[in-house]
Amino acid sequence: KQWYQRRVAITAGGMEEEYVPERGGIHYFFWILTVRYNIWTGSYCLEPWERKLFNITMITVLLMTVWTAYMFLPGWLTSSMSMLCASTDKILAHAGDMTKSIGDNFH
Repeated sequence: KQWYQRRVAITAGGMEEEYVPERGGIHYFFWILTVRYNIWTGSYCLEPWERKLFNITMITVLLMTVWTAYMFLPGWLTSSMSMLCASTDKILAHAGDMTKSIGDNFH
């Protein structure tokens, strides 16, 4: 059994064949993801060499973003949380002192 259907589209440039996977399979899922990516980025309008260059650029930017997050995010989160926890501890300690003094006034 074939996992794709053959479609023929008549365009201004002539006839074009397209192979579309049957619905419900893993091939169809990845085909839909590819179609959505091409539509979302507009890369379906590009020539093949332009599409390759665009995809290489997109992959490079994605990898650089992931690498930067991996390298710098843990340190930033640690320092932010230590500052936040230190200030929170001070606030809670001050609030605890206030409740003590308020409680002492009512006894």
